[in-house]
Amino acid sequence: MRPASEVLTRALVVLAAAGGRVPCGEYGGHALWTSDDAEDRSIAADRCHECMVIAQCGAAADENDEQHHVWGGTDRTRKTRRDTHA
Repeated sequence: MRPASEVLTRALVVLAAAGGRVPCGEYGGHALWTSDDAEDRSIAADRCHECMVIAQCGAAADENDEQHHVWGGTDRTRKTRRDTHA
């Protein structure tokens, strides 16, 4: 595992041990973060801003060159030509 991913994993474990949850980990809610619908992902990105590990999540996504879904409050899904003409 890469360093930023390890930091994120540790932060998630500490948060869970304290009884906390991340918005993307709420039961049934994670689908917004991985949705094919840009509007859903926009809602998810907004919800990230209440997250205690948003910085660690964004750093891990940067380090791993994530190109899909919402990470650290940012929709990283690359737009396709079809998306720009919709």
